[in-house]
Amino acid sequence: TAPAVQEFAEKYLKDELQSIPQMKNVRGRGLMIGFDVPEELKDLKKNLLWNQKVFTGEAKPNVIRLLPSLALKKRDAEQFIDSIKEEIQNLVSTPAS
Repeated sequence: TAPAVQEFAEKYLKDELQSIPQMKNVRGRGLMIGFDVPEELKDLKKNLLWNQKVFTGEAKPNVIRLLPSLALKKRDAEQFIDSIKEEIQNLVSTPAS
């Protein structure tokens, strides 16, 4: 059912984001989730868009907002977490220019 999937997605996204050491102050209500990213990951939002085709919102320069569709499926939430982990790894392993 849709509410069960939304409940899973909310818990899964928050738990997974909180488990990533670079993510700070994970917060939100329902599927509207925000989190702070450190300065060294300032390109995370841009990289998610260009490399992973994941569109996120921005509240402040270092705050990323998630406003997913209510039709979000479990695999979408899992794919987002995989994408964010991949882009963080790319940013951390690439020397700043």
